[in-house]
Amino acid sequence: MVFCAYFYFQKNKHKTTFSNSGAIQEALHNVSKLIVTEGHFSDIITYKDAKEIYLSWFRAEKKAVVLVNAKATVSYNLRQLEFVSDSKTKTLFIKYIPDPELQIYPKLEYYDIQSDFLNEFNAEDYNKISETVDARLKKQIAQSSLLTNAQNRLISEIYSTLNNQGIAWKVVYQPSKTLLKD
Repeated sequence: MVFCAYFYFQKNKHKTTFSNSGAIQEALHNVSKLIVTEGHFSDIITYKDAKEIYLSWFRAEKKAVVLVNAKATVSYNLRQLEFVSDSKTKTLFIKYIPDPELQIYPKLEYYDIQSDFLNEFNAEDYNKISETVDARLKKQIAQSSLLTNAQNRLISEIYSTLNNQGIAWKVVYQPSKTLLKD
């Protein structure tokens, strides 16, 4: 099996140089989604919940300390990207960039979980913790430069991809509602 895979990858290991604008469009659309930025975020959350019992005479408490380590990625669907190429000036004009797609992958580690017999941890508590983590991570990400730099990173990646293919075209972002014809 490994032997066959080696020959398959060797057979497909050739360099392609694009010479016209149709090939550029095909190359960009074949990628589909491109992750342009990745960030790592950490947080510590203390979850507390209390239940009053018997006319507020007793209080049953539960709490947990949660360590959050998350990876967040920003990607773009390149099938929604709109662009026009000018083969005379060797320029790719990007007319529309879709909204970035944010994915958050949190890893939660629970420490110091304490609960009372009359107020034990259940699935609802873990769901509340998860919702709190998501909200706090989204706020942290919004305050960071992750999303604000994503569009510039996308344009840089397109430029880099074209130049790595030996095309040597310029990339210009000109937002517009209508597309120019070739």
